[in-house]
Amino acid sequence: MDGRIALRLIVASAAIFMAGCGQASVPAAAALVFQGAPALTVASASGQLSIGIWWSPAQPTVGYDATQLAITDSTGAPVTGLTLTIIPWMPAHGHGASVEPTVSETAPGIYVATPLDFFMAGNWELMTSIARSADGGADADSAGSLNDSADPTVEVP
Repeated sequence: MDGRIALRLIVASAAIFMAGCGQASVPAAAALVFQGAPALTVASASGQLSIGIWWSPAQPTVGYDATQLAITDSTGAPVTGLTLTIIPWMPAHGHGASVEPTVSETAPGIYVATPLDFFMAGNWELMTSIARSADGGADADSAGSLNDSADPTVEVP
């Protein structure tokens, strides 16, 4: 098994375990603002998807932040009906955050994840699993199943 896949499984298992034990209290979020061009654009691991990424605030800070992901296919069309699991991960320290973000599709192909618990400064990776089941509904059947990932990064000052 690939080392990154094993790491994802371990982190996901830990997140599920911690969720069962209760999550840290999350303060009420400020209004989310995603403006202008994406701060970053990355390809998915398969190369089939392009992911534009915005941050709120525009430069993430230590504390609770959010991200917006615009996911498109090779033709530039929005990819809808996805299930995204995002795990904030600090590779230099080998740890994640204690709060698991919630991801929702807010418009076709637009996904917002909040809160991102960047509790310390440094380089953070968003270990992102991207999935769609072929039996997930009428439009998912025509689109087919999908199993992909991406690992965008951000430097939190």
